[in-house]
Amino acid sequence: MTAENKHLKKNTHKRLIVVFSVLLAVVVVAVSAYFAVLKIGENKLRKKLNPDSAKLPAAGDESLPDDADAYYNGAAYNYNDKLVNILIIGVDRLQPGASKKHQADALFLVSLDSESKSVNVISISRNTIANVDSYDINGDYFATSKQQLCLAYTYGSDDKQSSELTVKAVSGFLYGVPISGYYTIFMNSLKDIVDSVGGVPVSISENMTAVNPAFKSGADITLTRSNVLPYLRYRGDSNAPRLERQKSFIKSFTAQAKKAVLKDLTLPIKMYNKLSSNTVTNVDATSAAYLASEALKAGFDFRGVEGVSGSDGTYETFIADETQLYELLLDVFYIKQ
Repeated sequence: MTAENKHLKKNTHKRLIVVFSVLLAVVVVAVSAYFAVLKIGENKLRKKLNPDSAKLPAAGDESLPDDADAYYNGAAYNYNDKLVNILIIGVDRLQPGASKKHQADALFLVSLDSESKSVNVISISRNTIANVDSYDINGDYFATSKQQLCLAYTYGSDDKQSSELTVKAVSGFLYGVPISGYYTIFMNSLKDIVDSVGGVPVSISENMTAVNPAFKSGADITLTRSNVLPYLRYRGDSNAPRLERQKSFIKSFTAQAKKAVLKDLTLPIKMYNKLSSNTVTNVDATSAAYLASEALKAGFDFRGVEGVSGSDGTYETFIADETQLYELLLDVFYIKQ
């Protein structure tokens, strides 16, 4: 090899090292920026939390110790302040702002524990009787009374305030569990949601051929933009079967979403932006990215508030089983001392 060839080879090696170093630096900066965005999103959500509001009353004649947030069966508990809780609100209206006085037809509280890598999804019946703040036509508060939780949404002057009032009512029903964000979904967004994951497979548990001939009891179908609305909206004589369908939908969607995101890590932000015209939320894009990244690594558990369905003479009601609710809250939101 001549001296000239040796010099050319040496320069080539130098150029390759420089190019590799630049590419590595770009990757490091990109990864660092990604994790910085996630941290910003997490901090925004945590700033909205007030763990001091979470207090479970001691049962019976027991008194709550000064250093505890709950006391049950001889054991003291503290609220788990590592949690991030988001309320999913489904409104039976095609899009935001279309008309007033609609109700919150679906309520799901999503609780993320980033330390244990777990997500609890708690379904709450729209008909649950709880304390709800009422407002007059001028938007002035005038009373708090026992009403269906779904009615909290009707008192807002717009979808943002309606969502906030629903968050307040649900948090109060759950003995002050802090809720840092809400994501209110309208019907038009569901078409894009199911398309984003390639369809959502479900099993039909009741005869729903009145809304779709394919919805026969026992049939296995895939929900797409063409059939998702009648599946989720159909009510029949009671809200209970619809709540079970909503739970099945969310469970199946979660499994499909994990697969879809593994194929395209940018999917959550793409969908966040695409759905923005048919959703109302106080969770910004950085927080949504954080939630999606944590959910991808987490195991999901789907829970429900048990109770008894009934009627107030005009409308369907649901009375929560206080013992089951108490134990559910301890299990999900509290840590034994």
